Amino acid sequence: MVPLRVSSSPGGAGIRPSLLIACLLILLTLGAAGAHLQATSAELSRFNPGWNGTAAFFSLSESLGAVIHSPNVAPHDQPDRYILIAPDGTDAEPIVRGVLAAGGIVIIADEDGGANELLEALGLEMRIRPGNVSSVDMEFASPRTVRATVSSNHSVLQGVETLVFNRPSSIEGGEPLVRTSVLSWIDHDGDGSPGSGEELGRYTLMASEKSEIGDVILIADASLFASTMQQVRRLHDNQRLLFNLLDSDSVMVDAMYGRPADADGPAYLVHTVKSAPISSIIVIFLLMMVVAFAFRRQIL
Repeated sequence: MVPLRVSSSPGGAGIRPSLLIACLLILLTLGAAGAHLQATSAELSRFNPGWNGTAAFFSLSESLGAVIHSPNVAPHDQPDRYILIAPDGTDAEPIVRGVLAAGGIVIIADEDGGANELLEALGLEMRIRPGNVSSVDMEFASPRTVRATVSSNHSVLQGVETLVFNRPSSIEGGEPLVRTSVLSWIDHDGDGSPGSGEELGRYTLMASEKSEIGDVILIADASLFASTMQQVRRLHDNQRLLFNLLDSDSVMVDAMYGRPADADGPAYLVHTVKSAPISSIIVIFLLMMVVAFAFRRQIL
């Protein structure tokens, strides 16, 4: 076997060690910079890999064959299931109506009340009632992490008995699917205990309502899709619920009209550029230009 000759002289026929080292450093730097710039700390963002992001859920969705509806991906022709996390406004209404008219299921998760405008536009009675539901039936020794139980049958609740919610709101209207125990209250003053005007009772955290021939499921806690609620101690049946929601022939998960689309700082610019179809070609071309310039100047 003839060994590879490495030459350090300018006119040598071998590969210069300095060139190998420089190329390796450039690749490592670009990789690290790319990973950093694409990450964000925006809560519920699909670009946030942290505890309060939804990156893990979107990764799970793609692994199970779901279509992610984002700016550079056309919506599915006719999904039979559509998941919206913390939507704001009525931009998703045409897609929602199409799914419902075909007899599909639309899942909406929200605790701030931003989804109420869409629910009203659809002619539904269900509404998110903002306000932190707390309970004596708690997880992690905090009344704001509420344990709630299934109270009605539904296909998406198969194999689900108990769910854990993180600072959920409550739902008015619709058919209750998951409810708290009677030792629960809306913690208006935030002191962690029931007080004046904070009545004990059962609160609905998940409900359903028929629309056309389809079904809308409303969840009063968008953070149910956050990484921490999936991975920490495998909270009761939370992960089973997510698998059930994604278990259908054609599922589309929204990444345009809700908070999963959020990105801040450099991540916003990176993902805006990436949404353009020709952006990848432009970026590759620019990198080639930089490398060519470096060689011409004998930087490498």
